[in-house]
Amino acid sequence: MANARPDDNLLGLSWTAGVFAGGVLLLATVLFFGIATRVSLANDIDVVARAGISRVLRGGIPDLIDTFVLIVLMFVGYAAALWALAQGFRYALPATIGGIVLCSAAMLPAMPLTSPDAVHLAADVRTFWLHGKWPADFGGTPSKVDDPVANEVRVYRDSPSGYGPLAYVIGGAPLPFVGDGFRANLLGQKVVAGVFLLATAITAAMVARRLGGNAAFTAGFIGLNPMMLWQYPGDGHNDTLMAFFGVVALGLAIEPGWRHRAGAVAAGIASVLCKYALLLVAPLLAAYWFPRWRKAVVAAAAGLGLLLLAAYAFDFAPVRNGTLGPATAVAPTNPWGVVSGLFSLGELGNDRLVLFGYVIALAILAAVAAVHPLQTGRDLACAVALVVGLFLFAASPGYLPWYLVWFLPFAAIGASRWQLWWAASWSAAAFLPILALNWQISINRAWNVPEPVRWSVVLAWTLTIVATWLGTRLGGGTTQASDARTRPGPRFSPRKRTDRTARRRAARASSR
Repeated sequence: MANARPDDNLLGLSWTAGVFAGGVLLLATVLFFGIATRVSLANDIDVVARAGISRVLRGGIPDLIDTFVLIVLMFVGYAAALWALAQGFRYALPATIGGIVLCSAAMLPAMPLTSPDAVHLAADVRTFWLHGKWPADFGGTPSKVDDPVANEVRVYRDSPSGYGPLAYVIGGAPLPFVGDGFRANLLGQKVVAGVFLLATAITAAMVARRLGGNAAFTAGFIGLNPMMLWQYPGDGHNDTLMAFFGVVALGLAIEPGWRHRAGAVAAGIASVLCKYALLLVAPLLAAYWFPRWRKAVVAAAAGLGLLLLAAYAFDFAPVRNGTLGPATAVAPTNPWGVVSGLFSLGELGNDRLVLFGYVIALAILAAVAAVHPLQTGRDLACAVALVVGLFLFAASPGYLPWYLVWFLPFAAIGASRWQLWWAASWSAAAFLPILALNWQISINRAWNVPEPVRWSVVLAWTLTIVATWLGTRLGGGTTQASDARTRPGPRFSPRKRTDRTARRRAARASSR
């Protein structure tokens, strides 16, 4: 619209900003009035400690349908906000940050909706900080600690926690402000999870801007995602800590010079010390930094992985079956759980299933490290997203829906159209097993659907594949999120995307 009048452009920009505001307002309204205040922390402590939205909404199928409609409305608001961010408008990034803060705050009054993990975590950080015990050991379980919060833990009371030491260190931040109250301590963990969701979104936006992408879209894609808002400021999971340090590591890894590489290694170690998952993609960094040794890196990663699998299979300390938590579990809300249930595999069969899943994961890692382009920072982000995404989608028997935060930030930074559609559609479809798990008895009785959780998994995975395929075919190989579109208002000029050799030469020349 080169010949458009200034007033026409201003009107278009105002319309785009209005769509964004409307989408965020719809999302926040549904989160607060539809979910958080209806299923709130004000419920009986026993209900809150056991978690689960269906423990409060006990009306059967009508409540299931109402919740489904509310989730659909959340994604309508999310889609509207993303459309506006892709079009661009003045001060889009500050507006996005404000939207994430608003939507996160809207979910804070909610009790844990999907999992009681945050209840256990609230006790674990007190065990670590106030009682001087290690919560990842059987001597530090809630049943072994006399504490007002630990005494309220109902689920996994005799089981140790499964996080790294840095997660407990950071998780202790609210302790000076929350006293000994159960709800206050639980709310503190939800705030930490929400703060790190915001930090992950902002950091990913900065990395995307460095790569010439749309920073506001990247932040909104992560921080306004209904599944992320449900699971982090809502449920209080702490995977956002790991994701934040992982994104920091990626942002430093793509910069030239050993100082940045050392920072990337430190941030990567911090991520692993929160939760081990992103250790899976460490070989990609090595292959990116040392392209001449790429084949050796692939071989070493595969060999080390097989060695660890053998240690797991033969129960060799410290890699022992039964002490790795979700890493060695078979969850019912993914395809491996469907296979386990259909064939009644039992404990031994599930162990074999886990082993087989990790063999597939190693094959995925080796294949991507060997053949995926790794010339630019965006290539690296896409490769990380591909490995983590395929691991969760096809190889992890322990996949749980909040693990999607391992995947979303890197897909948003890489800005590959098909990965963005994959991440967005999967985060929507992943609600189906959540609803089926909560209302499975009602679904069976009212609709005569046997094993509704299994059918929901099949439907969710099928819908994700179909939506990804259709979304990719809707328009070219690029996405508006990665286009260098002209947007009014102040913005930083994207730096030229070059390969690593050119960046190193430029760095040497500037230092002379």
